[in-house]
Amino acid sequence: MTLTLTPQEIEELRARLERRGFEFRPLQHAHFQARGPGAIVNAYRSGKVVVQGALAAEILGEVPAPKLEGAVVGSDESGKGDYFGPLTVAAVVVRPGQEREVRDAGIRDSKEMSDASILRAAVAVRKLPHAVRVLTPPEYNARHDAEKNVALFLATLHAETVAEALRGASATRVVIDQFTFADRLEEALQRAGVRLPVEIRPRAEDNPAVAAASVLARAEFLLGLRELGNEHGVELPKGAGPPVEAVARRLYQEGGRGALEAVAKIHFKTTLKVTRNLF
Repeated sequence: MTLTLTPQEIEELRARLERRGFEFRPLQHAHFQARGPGAIVNAYRSGKVVVQGALAAEILGEVPAPKLEGAVVGSDESGKGDYFGPLTVAAVVVRPGQEREVRDAGIRDSKEMSDASILRAAVAVRKLPHAVRVLTPPEYNARHDAEKNVALFLATLHAETVAEALRGASATRVVIDQFTFADRLEEALQRAGVRLPVEIRPRAEDNPAVAAASVLARAEFLLGLRELGNEHGVELPKGAGPPVEAVARRLYQEGGRGALEAVAKIHFKTTLKVTRNLF
């Protein structure tokens, strides 16, 4: 089990583990490793804390969930680095008092979760005020042809999704993970009618609202990828590595450019590797 803590929270965790009689050892790139009956705790300098063992849930249960001073709408995307499948954006509103509920549902940065745990946690996220935008591969390819830069139309998607989530709930600020064109994103939020303070920063998934949006966006991507595969009779792998290239090559051989455009983000270098031609 994994979560992200502030330096103060890590020191508080150390003190609790000391009281429980844990043995502390040095660990590269970490504040400490603590070993005790039923659990091993690795607390990294990045703020990530990994707990393994039968008492993992108990140990993490002792850690206070991050407190929100006001309701937050968090936004995140998924599928941007995946050749196959849609591009998805999700926005979720989390209110003060719901922090522990979010953490106890296993909701955290989706990059630290398995696909199965993401799909389970997304069930809890959907009970919160939220909105989702999904660009299918044909829609994505058309937008990229028109704007030539993913970050430009992604800013619009984030803004539209945040605005929709706020139609069913109020919030005091918007929090979004680090964004390539932050000024474009803030302009898009203004155009969408969002008049809230905006916080754009690295590792924003330590905020419960952004973590929830991360989980929901990835779940929608996974479901969209599965649906596309079923529709076209092929299992579509994630990412953009050799397994992806193998499937893409077969699709191109069997159906040409049209087969790829139906399921893939065609501007990726994967297309050139597979076809040996520039479309």
